[in-house]
Parts: sequence; C-alpha cells; structure tokens
Amino acid sequence: MKFVTVVGSINIDLTSYLDRWPKVGETIAVRETVSSLGGKGANQAVAAARLGARTAFVGAIGTDGFAQQAAMELRREGVGALLQEVPDAATGLAFIDVGPDGGNMIRLAGGANLKLGPSDIQRQKEVLLDAQVVLLQNEIGLEASLQAARLARSGGALVIMDPAPAPSPAWPRDLLADFDILTPNAHEAAGLLGWEPATLDEGREAARQLAPCCARGAIITMGGTGVAWALDGEVEALPAPKVKTIDTVAAGDCFNGALARRLSLGESYRDAIAFAMRAAALATTRKGAAASLPRLDELEAPLKSLSA
Repeated sequence: MKFVTVVGSINIDLTSYLDRWPKVGETIAVRETVSSLGGKGANQAVAAARLGARTAFVGAIGTDGFAQQAAMELRREGVGALLQEVPDAATGLAFIDVGPDGGNMIRLAGGANLKLGPSDIQRQKEVLLDAQVVLLQNEIGLEASLQAARLARSGGALVIMDPAPAPSPAWPRDLLADFDILTPNAHEAAGLLGWEPATLDEGREAARQLAPCCARGAIITMGGTGVAWALDGEVEALPAPKVKTIDTVAAGDCFNGALARRLSLGESYRDAIAFAMRAAALATTRKGAAASLPRLDELEAPLKSLSA
C-alpha cells in the first residue's frame, strides 16, 4: 500500500496567547500558555494522517523529557514514527506568541532536528522508496532533505518541498531541481525571486517564474489572499475561504499535509489545492499547532461554508 512520508522536524510548541504585543524592554502577562506537539514536519504528518493517509514520519528527537512527549503524541495520531534519538541533544522547541488578531511570532530552537543527517535518511530508505508522496521542509539540514528527495524520486514518489522557515541565505535556483513541487508562502517566495507577491495576479506571476526550477512547478500560499500555482503548465489561483481567524500557527503545515493526501489519491491540482485551502482555513479557527488540524469527518460539514 502506498502512503505519505514526511521527513522533517518534530518539536514541542510552547504557545502563549497575548492581548497585545509588548514593546522592547516591557514585560506583560499572557492569557494562557499551552504545551503541545509541533514542528513543521510533525504537523504535516498529523494533518495527512487525520485526513485519511497512511503516514510515516522520519525525524530526530533528543534525550530530554520533551522527547517522550513528542514521540507519544505523534504515535497517538496514528503516524508511523521513525525517530532517531540523538544523544546529548535537546528535542526541538518552538516558542510561539499569538497576538489578538491570530498572527504569530515564532522563535525556534532546532535541537535534535538539526542533527538529522543523510546517513539517518538512508537508514529509512524503505519508507521513501515505497511512498507515493514525500513532504519536506526547511527545519532540518538541507543535505538530509536532498538525500530524502533523491531517494523518494528514484522510487517514483512525488516530492513536495515547503521552504519554511525561509532559507537564509536563499537557496540557489538550481538546487530546487531535486524537488517536484515547491510550496513557499509569499515571504518565502520573495527570498527566491527578489520581490513579494501581494495579489493573486502577482501570485500567479511568482509561481510562473518559480515553476521552471522544479520538476512540476510551484504553489504560492498567500494567507488570507489565497493560493496561486503554476504546475505542469497550468497557471491558476483561488481566493482564500473567509473565516474568523484565531490562530494561524499551523495553517501552512495543514495546507501541505492536506495537499499531499489529496494528490496521493490522484486528484487534480485544482481540486487538491482547493481542498487543502479549506482544511487550512478551518485550522486557523482553532488554537494550537497539531491540535488545530482538522479530521476528515469534521471537514466535510464546513466545506460549503468555506468554499472559495
């Protein structure tokens, strides 16, 4: 049976909800702080699993107390967790502040995630060679991601790279040839293009310019504006569903996990992207990272009200 494999980061998120943003040098009280599973890789794996995909995750944890929490929560979601334990390393942590409008700022301590190397990926080659879709992000070392991409594509998998957080310095364009689809947000696209798309028309143009860098093309996510793409010669865009946003922390991860799931079912780009947009929109109406990710049965009901 083919499945979705995610290679990437697994963190514990410490998320604080603020009534307002503090000034430099100011101390303020927060409404609440929540500890939960996070990391872009883990979030994407949970998103795909909750939407019905048989999902495997390859990543690294430390030897601290957070490691057990992260592994337990991932497995509780039905994800096949292939975790490399790194001696004397801390499990990844994300310190997330969410403002009154749902926007967020994130400080990331990569820890064990940054120790995941090409040899670790090679040891898990079976779940890459057998995968139908493989998801990657930029919270692990680039060489590990490239090794995963090459193995996966040699087995016939579709490889999606979410270049988040934005690479600094920006990746050279020729490096992107190892990926099938690139899914930057507008800010991340700016690092590759030198300009940031602000409208759907600009998003289409940004996707069109990035498309030749990858085997199939690029998808630009633009938050509340929508999504634009250029894939296999198809250049289109869809406006974002309108929802009451509470927390945007895992919206991009939800989009990518949902996209991978629907593409693994053989859906068209347009249908898979539209579904992923609805899933991501629903995730923004809830607090938390992995905790906000919708399940298939609860996503069915809002589809009409969230239709683009």
